[in-house]
Formats: sequence, C-alpha cells, structure tokens
Amino acid sequence: MKTVLLLLCLLALAASADAKEFKLYAVLLDETRVDLDDGATWLMDKGDVFPVVMYKDMRKNIVLQLAGTQFKIETKRVRILESNEVSEGLDNYRKNVQAYLDSKAKRLKSELQTPAAAQPTAAGAGQTQ
Repeated sequence: MKTVLLLLCLLALAASADAKEFKLYAVLLDETRVDLDDGATWLMDKGDVFPVVMYKDMRKNIVLQLAGTQFKIETKRVRILESNEVSEGLDNYRKNVQAYLDSKAKRLKSELQTPAAAQPTAAGAGQTQ
C-alpha cells in the first residue's frame, strides 16, 4: 500500500515538473527613464521587452525585470505581448540583459581599480554617495 502511494506521489511530481512555466512579457510603448532597484537609472527605448514580475497598486503600476533587478512603471506605458510575439521579444530582452551586465561589470571593475573611492574614510563614514 505504501509503495502504491509513493508511486502515485512520484507520478504527480513528474507531471507537475513537465508543466510549462507561464510568464508575461511587456513591451514599452515609449522611451522611458526608470530607476532600477539596484540604484542605477536607465533610459529604456520604445519597443524594449521585459518579463512581468507583478502588478502593483491595483494594476496602476507594473513591475518589470531586467536581469537580477527590477523596476516599476505605469501600466499604461506598456503592452503585454501576445504568445506569438514572445520569441522575438526575448531576443530584445537578451540584448538588454547583456547591455546591463556589461555596464554593471564595467562599473564594478572601475570600483575595484580605485578601492579608496569605494571605501568610506573615518571622516566620511555614514555619508551616502
């Protein structure tokens, strides 16, 4: 009896693992300046595509993802992609992710080359940059 129950549980888990992940993607309707959660400010182009993380404020705002960070904009500034548009949109998203990662790597490399600027001094402790 336990073996049958275990087998049924394993079959249920295997069936759920095969289920496709559902995601929404949004395309920007106009050029938009956004503040990323990591503190960076980016100017996004009209037509840029991003995965939808969630809606906020009773769907007035939408949270979009760029690599490992997120940003929030007004929902009226985006259009949700139809399923047949997603593959082309993913190409656009990958380019944005690459640009973001390159920018972040360049910034980190610059900070590592000038460690004195990255570390607060005793006189400057507690100040934000």
